Amino acid sequence: MTFEIVQIVQELSTVGGVETVAFELARAFGRAKIPNTVLASAVDGPVASGTTIERIAPWLSHIPTRGVLRHLGRLFVVPIFTILATRAIARHPNAVVLSHGDSLKGDVLVVHAVNAQSLAEKRNANIWWWLLNPMHLWIGLRERWMIGGLRYRMFVAVSPRVSTELQSLYSVPLSRIRIIPNGIDIGRFRLDPDARLSIRREFGIPADARLLLFAGHEFRRKGLAHAIGALERLGSDVWLLVVGSDNPAPYRKLAPTAGSRLVFAGPRCDMPALYAAADALLLPTAYETFSLVCMEAMACSVPVFATPVGGIEDYLVDGVNGYRIARNADDIAGKIGRAFSDAALMERMRDGARATSLNYGWDHIGAQYIELLKQVHAAKPNPVATAVAVGSRTQGCRRRYDCPLPAAARQADARTCDTAS
Repeated sequence: MTFEIVQIVQELSTVGGVETVAFELARAFGRAKIPNTVLASAVDGPVASGTTIERIAPWLSHIPTRGVLRHLGRLFVVPIFTILATRAIARHPNAVVLSHGDSLKGDVLVVHAVNAQSLAEKRNANIWWWLLNPMHLWIGLRERWMIGGLRYRMFVAVSPRVSTELQSLYSVPLSRIRIIPNGIDIGRFRLDPDARLSIRREFGIPADARLLLFAGHEFRRKGLAHAIGALERLGSDVWLLVVGSDNPAPYRKLAPTAGSRLVFAGPRCDMPALYAAADALLLPTAYETFSLVCMEAMACSVPVFATPVGGIEDYLVDGVNGYRIARNADDIAGKIGRAFSDAALMERMRDGARATSLNYGWDHIGAQYIELLKQVHAAKPNPVATAVAVGSRTQGCRRRYDCPLPAAARQADARTCDTAS
């Protein structure tokens, strides 16, 4: 079966999680010899073989969407790109459209996170600064339109938790959800002794120190305060390297005795080298949907100490590839201290981490996407036939798309049926 895939993502790169997923899927589609096009405004790095890039308002790429003013940049860039990319879909009438949330319609929506649930988690944690970020209004409206309005034929949830949230918050039928986890480039993310030494030299970290790595842009949600609290309780040979674009100033004050062993690296693009430099990844996060950094660390043979939330619990096994922790400095310090004191355990967890990651290679994940997209393509109506049949649709069809499921499944769940809109 020959068909074209069109991916929509505002930025195609390996810098952020969503951006990396789109980049790796394009590579996987190319390796599978499937014609694929990416609609993006910003493109960073070489284009995968077999992939065509269609720039949408490339001038948007000059507006910063990271750093201190990132919220203002995104408030301008994201809505404009979403509207223009949605219009650009018309240029590919026979393609299967795979969107990462940056278009108002398409065939398959990859749900990397459910914003409504993320905000609920912040409210539960008594975090309210997000009310000052006007982007949440746009994201909330867009999410209700795309997901609540069932504007896509199928929805890809990156973890079972996301699938549950889609059903509970937006009543998306289970039959229109596929759980496909994020993948990793197991060739790019691997054990690298040379990088380990060079990163430690760059930041003045002793070669024989025990190095914890924390990676994430939202320090409060990701639990940096708890990580620093654990550092204060661990021995003088333990260091903490923090990667991310958030403001470090409030957090330096949390390490009155361990401040010399707390290093802020800022945002970085060389994550494989940073993982290689670490002895363990520490992520006491409040909310995730899969946590790509945990899987990337595992691919680099780095054990993970993380809270079992949002997909992490699906692959993090105590004593096998790391440990589940609480958002509590004493709990974190106790588990890390015991692990670091047992050389044999650390060696087993390094091997276990790498073994876990091999189940998430992009060829394996890409194959799951390809199979789903083939099913959606096969079920798409012929444009000419659809035009002829517009006037004869039944009154029971309420939304935009025909369901790509067998008749029996449609009868079992009326909301999965074709819909006008």
